[in-house]
Amino acid sequence: MIDYLWLFVLGGMAILSLLFFLVPLSRDAFLIKKLRKKKQSLVLNFSLLFISLTSLGLIAYLFVLIRDQIELLQ
Repeated sequence: MIDYLWLFVLGGMAILSLLFFLVPLSRDAFLIKKLRKKKQSLVLNFSLLFISLTSLGLIAYLFVLIRDQIELLQ
C-alpha cells in the first residue's frame, strides 16, 4: 500500500483544490458583478481548478501505467 502513496497524495490535492475552487466561486462571481471589481480572484479560482484537473489526469494515467507493469510481471 505504501507504493500507492503518491496516488493518495495526488487525489487529496485534487479534492482540496476542487473544493477551494467551488466554495468561493459563486460568492466571487456575485461580488464581481455587483461591485464591479477586478477579476483577479477568478484567476485564482480557475488556477485551482486547473491544478485539480491536472492531478486527476495524472492519477488516471499513472494508475494505468502501474497496472500494465503489474500485468507484465505476472
